[in-house]
Amino acid sequence: MKKLITALAVVASIGAMTSVQAAESCAAKASALEKEIRIAQHFGNAYKVAGLKKALAEVKAHCTNSSVLADAQKDVNKLERKLAEKREDIAEVQADLREAQRKGNIKKIAKYKRKLAEKQADLREIQQDLNRARAELAALQK
Repeated sequence: MKKLITALAVVASIGAMTSVQAAESCAAKASALEKEIRIAQHFGNAYKVAGLKKALAEVKAHCTNSSVLADAQKDVNKLERKLAEKREDIAEVQADLREAQRKGNIKKIAKYKRKLAEKQADLREIQQDLNRARAELAALQK
């Protein structure tokens, strides 16, 4: 049972690690995959070992520092577009809220206030992700 729980923890950590690896060099990616392979081998997880070995082969075959930099730039661009879209959504909800307030429709006012709060929370989250992605890109460009 302990092995199963530990193996599940390892699998979960690998999923969390993939976003961190985007900012790492190819050598660091390969090193991290090799470490995960050793862990999976230790726990006898043959399927995980096979998948990790395939990922390692892909990194060794296709990863270059410029491709890592390009991927980081793509992430920044994607988040910038997402941020712009969310700002447009907020502007639309604000317009709807103003209209509901002008008409005095209490139910719609409450509805649009809720929507606005949700979209603003999403905006803050996207902004944080964008700040992180920009920081990772800047670190790679050094």
